Amino acid sequence: GDAAATRRQSQRARAMSFKNEVVIDCRGHLLGRMCSIIAKEILNGKHIVCTRTEDINMSGSLYRAKLKYANFRRKHTNSN
Repeated sequence: GDAAATRRQSQRARAMSFKNEVVIDCRGHLLGRMCSIIAKEILNGKHIVCTRTEDINMSGSLYRAKLKYANFRRKHTNSN
């Protein structure tokens, strides 16, 4: 009786702990669209794991993307 109920309860707890975790394969997806989907999921309280992010597609010219990234890297903040 008690052992079976405890086992069922621990199985439910394990299933609940993985309910809010989402694994996304980013290969072949556009960067901006993938970011918007991930942002929505994070705002809904989900934990996101992105895999194969090195194969993500970036639209537009590569030169423009490099300029935007360099601009982002140049920025600093005063807070942690």
